[in-house]
Amino acid sequence: MKAGLVELLELYEYKVDDLVAGTEPKGGMAGLTRLRQTLIQSNLPGPLAKKFRDIDARFKAHRPGYKTTVDEGSAPDLGMILIEEEAAQLSPEQEALEKLAEAVYWSRLERELLRTAKTFNHGKRDELRMTYAILQNLEAYSRSPQFAQDYNLSRFTLSHPIPSVSDPRVHLEDIQIAKNMLLELFREAFALSGKLKLPPEETVPYLRRFARRVLESEGSLRTSIRGPSSETLRRALEEAHRQKLSIGEIRALEERLHAAAAEERRMSLVMEEDRGRFSAAIERLTTLLTRYLPSPRGEASWPQIPPKILGSQSPEFGLQSVPPDAKALNLRLMPQRFYFWNHEIGISQAGKLFGLSVDGQERMIEEDAAFSLTLPDAELHVIRYQDYLHLRIEPREAATLSNLLAEGRVLAFLMWPENHYAYLRLLRALSARFKGEVNYGLFSPETASKYGEAPIDNLQDFARKGLEVVKGRIEKHSNWIAYLAEVARALELESYAQVLQLELSEWLGFSPPSRDTLGENVSSTTVGDSPSTIKEGSAVLSLRYQDDAIYVSSTGLVPRKLLDLMIWMLPEGGLVLAREGARVAHSLVSIQPQNHAVP
Repeated sequence: MKAGLVELLELYEYKVDDLVAGTEPKGGMAGLTRLRQTLIQSNLPGPLAKKFRDIDARFKAHRPGYKTTVDEGSAPDLGMILIEEEAAQLSPEQEALEKLAEAVYWSRLERELLRTAKTFNHGKRDELRMTYAILQNLEAYSRSPQFAQDYNLSRFTLSHPIPSVSDPRVHLEDIQIAKNMLLELFREAFALSGKLKLPPEETVPYLRRFARRVLESEGSLRTSIRGPSSETLRRALEEAHRQKLSIGEIRALEERLHAAAAEERRMSLVMEEDRGRFSAAIERLTTLLTRYLPSPRGEASWPQIPPKILGSQSPEFGLQSVPPDAKALNLRLMPQRFYFWNHEIGISQAGKLFGLSVDGQERMIEEDAAFSLTLPDAELHVIRYQDYLHLRIEPREAATLSNLLAEGRVLAFLMWPENHYAYLRLLRALSARFKGEVNYGLFSPETASKYGEAPIDNLQDFARKGLEVVKGRIEKHSNWIAYLAEVARALELESYAQVLQLELSEWLGFSPPSRDTLGENVSSTTVGDSPSTIKEGSAVLSLRYQDDAIYVSSTGLVPRKLLDLMIWMLPEGGLVLAREGARVAHSLVSIQPQNHAVP
């Protein structure tokens, strides 16, 4: 191991020599930073540590764009480094554009983290639970006087345990809350350098160490052991022997002791498994931070704001054209109209208020506004800072709505109540069969009464989570069709299994269109300030946009909140509604009754 560290230290010295000589190190600054972080975390022995500090002092003195308060030849304490950005004289216009670039970064990061939150928001939500614990403990510890000097976290004490997956105070199942937690983690990462006097590139290693200290602290993982511990019972048994209690009382204590010891061994294994899962979650969060934090904190690059294209010369409200290959542009905020990516965009002014119109949609452009508009073939992202406007247009992700509609079609069958929710019982039994032998009595018609009593949104969430679990297991087992046939015979639901097999096969093999072709028998609408109406089958639904949410209602029914997917059950089947931004696509899934008597 020591020989490997010597080689890494020599490689670090070669790269720093290149930097001092004014040439870019091989592998770039990102590679040099990763190598440096590896050495910092390697607990170098005395002679190697001294050599590392000497090399590191040269690195800090010649790091591009930064200076330190220590001399080149000294061996500074990592916890006492003060980093200052080189002062630069910026014109008001340059300063405004830099602030605009910062706003663009946070806006784009928020969209990326929303997608990440959706991937984290399943199973036991380890990454989100770990994020919550990091933020709560970081906030508590930052208020203590030793925080600023405790770079190695040797004096850290746990203040908040990792929450349970169903903790009602955290609401991890809410995608927006999950996204906001991840966003807050990035904001803390930006603020750490100033709070701790850390070099920016050591932000991610510090947060990784902090997360591991949280996980390794006693009490971070809650246990559910009830009753006296095995040690307490052992002392009670010894006392019973000394007092020569009856044989029955002694045997009762022995049985309780054996049961308590077995439960403690079980909980020890459970906690060890939990620690392994949360350790993996910490690594995924570390990767996320490294990927999206801009250099030198991470490996991402700061957004490049293009030069102004429009609005610098003439304020006339004339029709202008943007170069066809332009995907982003800046402009001064003034009335004008232009074509951008084949879309006519108009900016109007009424007093001090500005508005933007495109493809029949209109939005006010408030101070420091950031919003997105869904176009037929793209997303238009709008960001304002002072009197500057940044527009960026991005092709829509490959048929997100199509993917949702395909998933919604299977959900419509699972939520179909015929024959005591036959499709949902089949799916649950199939999920259990992947794990081994099945007690089919757990999936009998009598067990389905709870489905009919559950609120429709709760039933949809339950079916959707089950579908996601089964999807993962199907992808690992090539013989899933044989399993499905087996459980269908046991439950006497063969005809339903044939339909479910077809729907699952089509969904798993679904290949979305390349752009935004949603497929046949699909309609879509954009929900604006005024309500929209959907007429499909026997349903007439009203869609209302309020506070960045879309609510779906029908006469006499309580409105339901449309997050990304909703199944509206009808006598003839399920109406699938899929949402992306303000756009809603919908398709009716007709479900034919099976020719089987209902038990």
